[in-house]
Amino acid sequence: MRDYKTNLMKLSNRIIILLIIGFISCKQTPKEIDIKGPKVVSGNNKTAYNVLKKMNLDSTYTNLLDPRNVTADEYKLVAASWAKFHKNLSHFIKEEKFKWEVSDSTITIMNRIYFDKNGTIDYYTFKIKNPSVTDEKIVEYKRVLQKFSKNVKLDLNRDENYAQCGKIKYKNF
Repeated sequence: MRDYKTNLMKLSNRIIILLIIGFISCKQTPKEIDIKGPKVVSGNNKTAYNVLKKMNLDSTYTNLLDPRNVTADEYKLVAASWAKFHKNLSHFIKEEKFKWEVSDSTITIMNRIYFDKNGTIDYYTFKIKNPSVTDEKIVEYKRVLQKFSKNVKLDLNRDENYAQCGKIKYKNF
């Protein structure tokens, strides 16, 4: 009887070990999902900006307002799209309850935004010109831009990828 119990115990242990090995070997690894999103880079972060600069994006994204790329009639559409884009961004910043926490009455930002031909943002570079804005606020603003950039498009379709730059001043509420 004792040998029977010992053999039964060994058999039970083997079955448990085989089940554990089976579960481990059958465990499916989750597939990595590559979600393409815009790359947002602060020009205030020289290291990150230099990495982006080495990509030489200006050679593959045409300047949107270059007279060779836009007619006088198209210019009106471009200007309207650009104004709407910044109005939406300003509204989004308020929705996110982002505060600059500086005494400056305005915040000046240089932007260079690279769009695919359908108006989706591929790269968004910015440089905050106000020296009073802290590094922490720049990082926080970058997060806001990243979130905004995932869900917005410029209302302008072109035959090729394009870029637009400009300076904007936001009122500091």
